[in-house]
Amino acid sequence: MKIDKALFHPDYKPEPYWWEAARPGADHASDLPAATEILIVGSGYAGLSAGLELAREGRTVTIVESEAFGFGASSRNGGGLSGGVNIGKGLSGGPGQKLSAEERALQEQLLRESAASLSLVETLIERESIACHYERKGRYLGAFTPEHFKKFQAKSDLLNRVTDAESTVIGPDEQRAEIASDFYHGGMVIPKSGKLHPALFHKGLLDAAHRAGATLCAHTKVTAIAGQEGDFTVKTTRGDCRAEQVIVATNGYTGDLTPGLRKRLIPVLSHIIMTEELPEDLAASLIPQGRTISETPRVLNYYRMAPGDRRVMFGGRPRFTDVGADVTAALLHRNMTDRFPQLKDARITHSWSGHVAFTYDFLPHLGREAGLHYAMGCNGSGVGMLTYLGYQVARRIVQGGAIDSAYANRELPRVPMPFYSGNPWFLPLVGGYYRLRDALDRQFTGSRSC
Repeated sequence: MKIDKALFHPDYKPEPYWWEAARPGADHASDLPAATEILIVGSGYAGLSAGLELAREGRTVTIVESEAFGFGASSRNGGGLSGGVNIGKGLSGGPGQKLSAEERALQEQLLRESAASLSLVETLIERESIACHYERKGRYLGAFTPEHFKKFQAKSDLLNRVTDAESTVIGPDEQRAEIASDFYHGGMVIPKSGKLHPALFHKGLLDAAHRAGATLCAHTKVTAIAGQEGDFTVKTTRGDCRAEQVIVATNGYTGDLTPGLRKRLIPVLSHIIMTEELPEDLAASLIPQGRTISETPRVLNYYRMAPGDRRVMFGGRPRFTDVGADVTAALLHRNMTDRFPQLKDARITHSWSGHVAFTYDFLPHLGREAGLHYAMGCNGSGVGMLTYLGYQVARRIVQGGAIDSAYANRELPRVPMPFYSGNPWFLPLVGGYYRLRDALDRQFTGSRSC
């Protein structure tokens, strides 16, 4: 692919923009203790949330990270908080879909807990004084086709009834109040959603866990876990540690350490670009209400204004292989200008990617595997849901195994692909098929443009 070098700012960096404010490091790092009550593998949102809650309950907690703190997806994501929009495959309850009474009850509990993740993040930010540019500005979900729009009212009604989301549906002739584009066939506004600076939120959780007394070990890769609940031996590149309980919180970076979990997760690269600062009047016109924008195709994009409201952050999955930051930047820029032609001259200052973990049922999960606790598989909604699931795992331990969560103890399904062990060899094929389906849907149901 030939890349237009004019797309890139002279100060372009192939790394996360968020690292300008909070670069991965080893703040608060300690030596690995010989023993701990609870050892947590992974220092992302789930691991830190669990560690913070356990330490506040007086438990002895050690959190180990194979890289620098903040290296993974917790400092690479888009910083959106959906607040209860996503409920998994087969449970949308849309037109033509009939749910049993049991499925309906599960659907509603999942929605309530998903919405509760927003409240938990807000509580943590306030209680721990985390300065991360948090704003509850809401979300705008754009309909990629007229058929998608037809399903919005039922979904909006469900969200309002179960979670008090204050959602409204607006037609294509009204959406200019939300976005300076005619790309979508109307949309849904969900005010009870938020956005933040993901790396600063991660740093705030790390600082809070340290203050609460958790031991934090950077550059400490776990190579093996032996034993059973109550008496685990955790082997690492910096020595061994005995632990009564182990929590695995590796999500999109789950590897050979836990092969049973790895074969149930699909790691997918999500790519993001950041534009240079835009003229003030242009920047102010793009997303007037400050929402986070998402959309309904199978291969979607998501975007928002960065803190300061002068830069556009635009993310998506333009390729399902790692083709390099420059190539994905050019592809994302094209997708961005499909939605905002007025940004054709906006140059890119940063381009990066990170792994998210998808599950076959498109639901997050927390549970037990070979005596280990786990929380993972948030399908792109990790800021809120991983923070929430980490907290729930901690409460389960504190409460002696008792837990009241619809995300717990549900079977984490295996990926039904031949010989699958965690390497998603099929993603380019599936991604190409989904893109074709999206293009055909768009072509044969009518399109809109600025």
